[in-house]
Amino acid sequence: MFPTIVESLRAMFAHPIELHVAKGFGRSYGLHSKFFGKKFPGILASGLWPALNRARPLPTVAIVADVGNDLAYEAPVEKIVEWVERTLDRLATHDARVVLNNVPIESLRRVGWARYQTFREVLFPNCKLSRDEMLHRAEGLSERLAAVAATRKTPVFSGESAWYGLDPIHPKLNSAGEIWRRMLGAISGAGDVATLARPSAAMMLRYRRLRPLECAHFGLARRAEQPSLRAVDGTTISIY
Repeated sequence: MFPTIVESLRAMFAHPIELHVAKGFGRSYGLHSKFFGKKFPGILASGLWPALNRARPLPTVAIVADVGNDLAYEAPVEKIVEWVERTLDRLATHDARVVLNNVPIESLRRVGWARYQTFREVLFPNCKLSRDEMLHRAEGLSERLAAVAATRKTPVFSGESAWYGLDPIHPKLNSAGEIWRRMLGAISGAGDVATLARPSAAMMLRYRRLRPLECAHFGLARRAEQPSLRAVDGTTISIY
């Protein structure tokens, strides 16, 4: 989805944008995370924030997503909420219009013991939480995130059960764009569902080749200068 999201943002704002992205499979907000050989710093400790502080004072929008990853690292719900609040506080210093992506709680409720065990072993093998304990924590996190969003008057979105198949946390291919259409519509300020823009094959390949400021791949530290992309229209994309 990343190439489509980038292309949609560029089309939505119709002028050069500075895009700062902290992303990575299984990314944690407060912990170093390792997923299939790639290790990233926590989002709160990443280079995203110094870069934002150095950036030109432009109108800013942000999407805070994938908060549920930290449940799989056995972080307590209170700690995860604290990390989200710190993230929102930092974005508030930039007067950012923010959208919050809640956990797909309806999908998680449908996961049985066998499917949970399988996905836990494949995606988060170090997690030892039982299915019941994970669901209990997910329920608590969902409620707390909804309360945070209400207090801050921040739009919050959660994936609908029908969007998910065997994988309970990643939407099916034909549904993957729906929540992004809603979240992008919310940050646009228009209040409508956004139209997704598909990148060309060449641009899709270029977006997928972008490298982050820092990560480790099977123990080998890697760094890449940012912005990772400078487009001819003046758009820049930095990955952290």
